[in-house]
Amino acid sequence: MRRIGLPEIWDAREADPGFMASLATFSFVALGLELVVSGTILTLTGSVSAFYPLGWQVVEWVGLGALWVLLACALVAWSRRRGVDPLPSEDAVAGRDDDVAGRADAAADRADAAANRDRAVADRTPGAPGPFDAVDHRRWREILLCFVLAVVLAIVLPALIGAPWGLAPLDRYLQLFDVYGPLGWLAMVAWVCYLVGRSFLVAGLLAYSHRAIREVLTFRGSQWVPWGGLMAGLAMGAVAFLAGGQAAALTTLLSCVLLGVIHVRSGESLRVTTLFTVLVLIFV
Repeated sequence: MRRIGLPEIWDAREADPGFMASLATFSFVALGLELVVSGTILTLTGSVSAFYPLGWQVVEWVGLGALWVLLACALVAWSRRRGVDPLPSEDAVAGRDDDVAGRADAAADRADAAANRDRAVADRTPGAPGPFDAVDHRRWREILLCFVLAVVLAIVLPALIGAPWGLAPLDRYLQLFDVYGPLGWLAMVAWVCYLVGRSFLVAGLLAYSHRAIREVLTFRGSQWVPWGGLMAGLAMGAVAFLAGGQAAALTTLLSCVLLGVIHVRSGESLRVTTLFTVLVLIFV
């Protein structure tokens, strides 16, 4: 079986809701690796401090971030393996059944249609609007609007609720500077690696849960409801409530719901959702 590139749209493969729900569960459970690391430190030192010595702190954050990215990629590879393979190996072509042949023909038809569309776009007069430009531009405007709204809520909402006003990245850097001095920038880079890995799993949790619920709830208009954002918001909001209180929980919930809207408007693109998850969660 040849390697298949990561599909831009989740609709490019078939998977049952139970399998997608399992992937969402794995994504959420994998976030608990941070507790495992803290528990390991507790058994070695007898206490868990807010920050460790610089070397160990960098190793912990970078290691967790890298491990989370690998786990997220493994879940994507698993879902791709479970889905329909549009590129069967030459050894299996001779023995495939009619069902597989039908799917291959359908994939070829879709490829031909895409090629014809690209050819039509390439042949049109420069500067002339194409049939897909209006939809794409409108969706990107909505996505960017949701992103800006999520960032503004993450900054303003805690202060409106009663929490001290602040900018999360700046506050984090000032904390690290107080602890590590001029080398605080190194810890900040490690924290960004940690955040990126965490965002990969949160985006996966959102995408998989959205796919699972959408396959079950098929009433009219259900495809426009940000199911994944609601599920991720409830799960991550509960974690934020235990760690930071009411303001952190509400901010996380609303931010995840807006990320769910971005996921729906992007056509359930995991790449787009992951990118905006990183950009939004850095302010939460």
